[in-house]
Parts: sequence; structure tokens; C-alpha cells
Amino acid sequence: MTAAISRRKENPMATLTFLPITPELEFDCTNYEAVAEVMMDALRATLAYDNPPPWTGYLAFTADKQAVGIGAFKSPPDEQGEVELAWFTFPPYEHQGHGTRIARHLVELATAQEPAPVLIAHTEPAEGPSAKICTRLGFTCEGQLELPDDGPVWRWRRG
Repeated sequence: MTAAISRRKENPMATLTFLPITPELEFDCTNYEAVAEVMMDALRATLAYDNPPPWTGYLAFTADKQAVGIGAFKSPPDEQGEVELAWFTFPPYEHQGHGTRIARHLVELATAQEPAPVLIAHTEPAEGPSAKICTRLGFTCEGQLELPDDGPVWRWRRG
């Protein structure tokens, strides 16, 4: 499989701030009404993982305090030294480079650990936005597999 080349450039000025998702999380955002339902569902799902830092989830904000998405580790590294990353951009903020920045933040957090884990991601089995993010961040697609909760996915690996 070959990845399509993305002609869209990331806006280097669009930096994000990341807050760890913990039961004590408090934040102020300017777009709560636009993202409240999906954001609260994603926060609850991330908290359900109950992972210790740095293997937790992170809520992403723009400089003007707009919550744009969530990135998370599904668990700490397993016995094989693998850790799975997941990211989600809230619908009003898709296709603006935020997914790449969220995933890159998770990659940087994970690779800063000693020993650095092998990074795993699962995407829809199609060359969509998440597959492009994986390619952009140096992941290699290992092929398709069937997951009990997700159905068919492509498995990506880095490291």
C-alpha cells in the first residue's frame, strides 16, 4: 500500500497546549457549546483507561482557548514494550492539522521515556486522515487485522 502525498502544509503558528486528563481536570475554553457533548464523552472514555502519567490522555487547546481534540495512550507499555496511541479531533476542527499535532505530542511524550516504547496505532482500513498522520509521523503499516471492539483496522508501528 502506498500513502497519498499530502499537499496541505501544517500551519507552524498553530501551536497547541496539552492538559493531562485526570479526574481533577479543570479548564476554561471559549468553544464549550460547540464541542461539549463530544468532548465530555471523549473525556469520560479517556478517564476510564485510568492510566498513570505520562500514559494518560491529553486535551488539546489552541492559543485562543479552543478545545480542538484529545490524544491518549490506551495503556502503559505492555510486556512487549508496545504502547497504543489514539487521537481524536473534534468535528468543527478537523482537517486543520490539529490531529497531526495531537499525535505528534503523543509520539514525543512516548519517545522521551526510557526505554522508548514501540508505538502502535490503529486506523480505519483506508487512506484517510489518520493513515496520513501515521505516515507523516514515521509509522509503517503492518497490514489489516480484525479487532473485537473496532472491526477491521490497519495496524501501524513505529520504533
